Amino acid sequence: MAKFITVNQGEAKNLTLTVTDNGAAVDLTTATLFLGVKRQKSDAAYIFSKDDEDFDKGQASAGVVRVFLSGADTAQTPGPYVGGLKVSWPGNPARVDKSSNLVLIIEEAVTA
Repeated sequence: MAKFITVNQGEAKNLTLTVTDNGAAVDLTTATLFLGVKRQKSDAAYIFSKDDEDFDKGQASAGVVRVFLSGADTAQTPGPYVGGLKVSWPGNPARVDKSSNLVLIIEEAVTA
């Protein structure tokens, strides 16, 4: 099931993501994270992305991470966007999982 997140166009916002497996928190302490957001799933390029160092992993052992979306990230044409969180763990070979997609809805900025 996709998670729906709504932001205003140009709004800076912290995005909190919780990763679970069958309802149990997934320990993300040693994981590498990548968030990519596209207009459509079939698009080749991301409109913005966040690398591992962009994430606050203060609660990673409980499966909770935060990432900051800047005003530039959300200053896109209003409408729905699709995002995916790629989670990988070290090893040989590395284990890579992808969480459920999220839907980012950017609403048109209201001017006074």
